[in-house]
Amino acid sequence: MKTCCIPLLATALTIFVGACGDDPKDATTTDTATISDVAADAQDAATEDTVAVDTAGPPGGDCDPLDPSLCALPWPSSLYLAPDAARVTGYTLTFGPTSLPANEEGTHIDPAPYRRRDGYGLHDPLMVYFENLDVTGLPTEYAGAGSLDADAPIVWLEVAADGSTRRVPYFVDVDPDASEVDRLLVVRPAVILEEGTRYVVAFRHLQDRDGQPIVAPEAFVRLRDGDTAEDPALAPRQARFDDVFAVLEGAGVDTDELILAWDYVTASGDSLFGWMLEIRDEAFAATGEDGPEITIDEVTTYTAEQDPNIAMDLVGTFRVPHFMEVASTLANITSYRAHLGADGRPEQDGWADAPLWIRIPRSALDGTPHDLLLYGHGQNGRGSQVRGGFNARIANDHHFILAATDMWGMSEEDIGGILQMLTDFSGFPRLADRLLQGVVNHALLARALRKRLPELAELAELGLSVNTDEVYYSGISQGGIYGPTVVAVSPDIRRGHLGVPGNDYSFLLTRSRNFDLFIGLLKMFYIDRPSQLVTLQTVHNLWNGADPVSYLRHIADPLPGSPENAILLAPAKGDVQVAVSSNEWVVRSDIGIALMEHFDTERAVWGVTETPYPHTGSGVVLYDFGNPWPDESLILPPTSDFEDPHSKPRQEPWHNAQLEHFLRTGEIIDVCGGDGCRPD
Repeated sequence: MKTCCIPLLATALTIFVGACGDDPKDATTTDTATISDVAADAQDAATEDTVAVDTAGPPGGDCDPLDPSLCALPWPSSLYLAPDAARVTGYTLTFGPTSLPANEEGTHIDPAPYRRRDGYGLHDPLMVYFENLDVTGLPTEYAGAGSLDADAPIVWLEVAADGSTRRVPYFVDVDPDASEVDRLLVVRPAVILEEGTRYVVAFRHLQDRDGQPIVAPEAFVRLRDGDTAEDPALAPRQARFDDVFAVLEGAGVDTDELILAWDYVTASGDSLFGWMLEIRDEAFAATGEDGPEITIDEVTTYTAEQDPNIAMDLVGTFRVPHFMEVASTLANITSYRAHLGADGRPEQDGWADAPLWIRIPRSALDGTPHDLLLYGHGQNGRGSQVRGGFNARIANDHHFILAATDMWGMSEEDIGGILQMLTDFSGFPRLADRLLQGVVNHALLARALRKRLPELAELAELGLSVNTDEVYYSGISQGGIYGPTVVAVSPDIRRGHLGVPGNDYSFLLTRSRNFDLFIGLLKMFYIDRPSQLVTLQTVHNLWNGADPVSYLRHIADPLPGSPENAILLAPAKGDVQVAVSSNEWVVRSDIGIALMEHFDTERAVWGVTETPYPHTGSGVVLYDFGNPWPDESLILPPTSDFEDPHSKPRQEPWHNAQLEHFLRTGEIIDVCGGDGCRPD
């Protein structure tokens, strides 16, 4: 590893722990004496965590000649969809040994883990390079309605099983962090796409900044003209492209005008959720009807003078079936990946003790009935963040018993492995795999709270009255981001509140102040900008196994083994840590999540009709503390002269009253006076 990288990685470790936490007095501390050791060993640990390199790739070569600027472009390319009759979509995602970006050492991202997928993610952007492209007038993040115009220069079609098509709305993401010579055209879907579905995309009528028409790549011209018989790379793809052209012609697109077009398929539910649901079902079978056993190691009681809200804190563990195995151990860094059986599917590998924090509010001591509330912590934090002062007030004012655990995969103890991963993204399964265990642990804890908490000996003398029929969820920041996944996966949680949430981490990473340093480190190991963007999108196809962008559809349309759910999303306008706009494609997707009326006083969310209060079901409410919207289509982290509102909603009694009412009734009420949720 470069010597200069060590202090940067050390700083990153400190920042990752502190970002997105709760009240400062409750922030988790880090043993800074060990940080340099963590950083110094990162490269060595990364090289330990390797698997056999996949030597099989696309028959025409590792790179797609449609965009010779970078291997793997255009993204997402059908070149890497290898026919596979055993998969739901009929394909396996198969990159070649050199298809994916290489780090500064020349090591390409290992393609083997991506064979888990039978298609691309449900929110993958289109990425392609057109030299000197002028993006003036193309649909933007806040004004994308024109993407559905008949003459729109970019056409994105969803193709149904019967061959019928419908247009997909989109927006163009301008990348100011790229130089003029390597700026990719990044086109993001303005909705969450369907699972296991074919999409056809086409580009036409584009110009460069000198006003000259963009010229079609030579390989595409040959496919469009049917002149590929003598080309061993293109000839096998001719039939597929002939069908692409037929689909476009059927949708009224003149193929003679095309600069570029291709198709791809999205991953099926089996591919996206299969491992998660297998782990969940096997874990619940192993722990029985009452869920995992709880062990309490520490009990702390408080007088009213010491804490007016909390009477007792319990710290302990709960015993979970472990589906991970050690991927690498160096110094004080231990990283994990999925333990696979002979069939290549996750398999239990012993047991593990997951950490547990429980808070008993003072309001419960007189026998008043209380509900169970599972809390989701902030970025790379710990479940101990449940001790934030705002949580204590919610618990005491609104009669909730609180509990929390670590989100394994993106908790404090995972930071070392994440830093190792930056040197070589072949190690990304360590994050993506362990997140599956982290989500399932939350589901197991919800069951244990219902079945085992009232029987704990440590609580026997308190005379608590606990409602064990329900467990609710409330998460903040990272906990709000992963909330839809936890709620969708849990058999016991029917409603969740998501504070300052977002979705699609590949998008969030590019729009958060928290990840400035992360992106800086990425640039040190993956030098050119196109490689950085392709790397982020590549690894997100593993991340999709836990990312909420894959699970939001299954709030109203529940996954097998889960009840119908509802969620309340409460972002803060101008949040510089989690991109608020990522919630807008959720409400635009027709998946049962409403945009509540009076969303914003500055602009309307295009393509969406607001829903009046009160509303029973899922919805998004925007909290406005006077911050401006960040510039649209801005890939660099946003800046603002205003105080970051990320932590403000949870401090407001009216926000918490809305939270409580929704969790207990499923109804979203207006607590903001009919003109948007503003402090005035």
